[in-house]
Amino acid sequence: MPTWSHELPPSAKHNGFDLKRTPADRPLRAIVTSETFHVCFTHFWGGRTVPCERPDCEACANQSPARAHCYLSAMDPATRDHFLFECTAKAAVPFQDWLQTYKTLRGCLFQALRPKRRRNSPVEILCKPADLTKITLPLPPDVPLAMCVIWQLPGVAVQSDGALNSIPLTTVRSEVTDRMRFNPADCLPSAPKRNSNGSTP
Repeated sequence: MPTWSHELPPSAKHNGFDLKRTPADRPLRAIVTSETFHVCFTHFWGGRTVPCERPDCEACANQSPARAHCYLSAMDPATRDHFLFECTAKAAVPFQDWLQTYKTLRGCLFQALRPKRRRNSPVEILCKPADLTKITLPLPPDVPLAMCVIWQLPGVAVQSDGALNSIPLTTVRSEVTDRMRFNPADCLPSAPKRNSNGSTP
């Protein structure tokens, strides 16, 4: 039975994860909840950041430059907001250094800021251990799968493709996204088979 109410939910926020980048006007402080970060090559194409779909990538074919971005899950210790964080591979070097020392990013308190206070200026990231005596970190999401939701891709379109400097590398399977674009009916779930009396086997 449906449940009805005369009150709106406390937030209209969707059930997925927000994607945050370092703002220009203030630092972003958060605690990493994922064990590591994931690297994916992306393009700024069609007015937004999209994953590279090599070898059959429309953005590559139009000479749009690709660059590696780092993605991880993190929690704001002040608001308890759990989100995905994006930065360039260059900015993510402190995370890589942290992994070499501590073997996991989970529990790493970081501050990301843009010293020049401009929207697209370089990001600097500072890391230190978080005090977890009064904070319980949430379980991390599947970061590549969560990014599929943001990029509006089917989960099967993302695959692990080796590593970049020992960090898991994620790529997009263009044959899957092409099928979604050009033959969407092929991607719909098939109806269950039924017996002659109408029941499912």
